[in-house]
This record gives sequence, C-alpha cells and structure tokens, in this order.
Amino acid sequence: MIEYRIFKDGKRRVVTFSYDDGHANDIPLIALLDKYGMKGTFNLNGRNYRTEEAILAARERYKNHEIACHTLQHGWPGKMPPQSAVIETIEDRKLLEAVAGYPVCGMAYPSNSYSDAAIAACVSCGIVYSRTTEATHGHAFPADWMKWHPSCHHRDAGKLVDNYVETLDSEWKNELFYIWGHSYEFDTPEKWNEFEEVLKKLAAHAGRIWFATNMEIYRYREAQKALVISADETTFYNPTATDVWVLRNKKDEIFVPAGQTVRA
Repeated sequence: MIEYRIFKDGKRRVVTFSYDDGHANDIPLIALLDKYGMKGTFNLNGRNYRTEEAILAARERYKNHEIACHTLQHGWPGKMPPQSAVIETIEDRKLLEAVAGYPVCGMAYPSNSYSDAAIAACVSCGIVYSRTTEATHGHAFPADWMKWHPSCHHRDAGKLVDNYVETLDSEWKNELFYIWGHSYEFDTPEKWNEFEEVLKKLAAHAGRIWFATNMEIYRYREAQKALVISADETTFYNPTATDVWVLRNKKDEIFVPAGQTVRA
C-alpha cells in the first residue's frame, strides 16, 4: 500500500504562509519569516512594479519567498467579465515575472472574489492554484487547487498553533497549516509579538515540519501523483523535476529523486 502522506525529507507536516497586496510591512514580515526559517507566498498587484527601481527593490525583498498574482489592479475576478479577468491576470503575470525571474503561476483572489467563469479565465492564463480567504480552521490539502482554502487568518493562528504542534505525533491529523493575511494588519507591537510567538512555536519543531511556499507544496503534491509505480509496488519512476517521498505499508519511507527510477 502506497500513501502520499509524507513530504520533503521524510517530514509529515507542512506549514506555509500567504500575504497579499505588497505592503511596506512585508519588509519586517519577511525579516521575521527568514529569522525562523519560514517560507511565504506574496501575492502582488503588477501595477506597482512598472519601473526599474520598483522591480529591483521587489526582487531583493522577495528573493527567499514566492511571488504570486493578485491581479493587475486588485480587481475582483468574480465581478468582471471573463475578458477582463484574463487581462487582469495575464498582465499581472507579465509584470511580476519581470520581478521574479521565473514563471509566476500561483494566485490569491483579491477580496475573495471568484466564480466558475473567473477560475476558467485564470486557468487559461496559466494559473495552477489560487487561494481564497475562506478559513477552514483545519489542516487538509485542497480538493481543488483553484479553491485553496487556508487554515486561518494570522489573527487566529495563536488559537490553532498549540493543537497543531501537540498533534505532530498523530498518524493522520493536521498535515497542513496554512496561514494568510495582510502585513498592514500588523499595526501594533502587540500584533507583531503575537505573530512572532506563533513562529517560535513552529520553529521549535523545524526538524519535523517542512516550511514551504504555496507553489512548492503544489508541485510536490502533483509530483507525488505523477509517480509511475509497478504493480508489486517495488519500482518507482519519477517523471517530474521534483524529488518526492512516499510511504509504503505505513512504515517504509521511499525517496524517489527527480527523473529517476528507484527499486525498493
């Protein structure tokens, strides 16, 4: 029996962060994430990155994290015709890719505005996942990557983090902890301190948690599903560019490097 419930370096838990709008507070936020070895995805509006100065500043600011789309002008995809959703998304991608230096294929819906037509428009622009603001207060992976619901807003993370770290030994519970927000919401020292306490509690278990960007998680899960496995479950071919691990019979941790075949 093969199961996917194992992640990079054999870890059983994943934590990720997602922040919108590219506020100046991203700078101290990123400093905190870097301090504790965390990874975040920053969803930006391309209209703010048209000059060489803005491009270079953003490239340096987000170099250790993921840049993702948030529409060109912070438009509401669910409240516009598909034509406009396409323009807002593809033009955002173009400008952000000039900043990032890599294909920008992730997204968060501005103001949680989306619809089936908007999702189709975004997918046609090359978007592979998109985050909502609909907190689950749970820790499951999304059934639909284009409707990726986070665990909670950062203001509620303190209420969930203790249970999350206390259940690290559980075989099945709480695989993914996904925290989202806006850095401008850190408008008092108390809020910064509360958030740092969450990071400290997570970092204390760094040996057991994979801290990843949204895109790293998406690619890892898709790479797991792409494995070609022999009928007797002893041979594994990984056709992707992502190293993966799988679990066999609840005990054998099998590492399958990118592009390789492994017999185990």
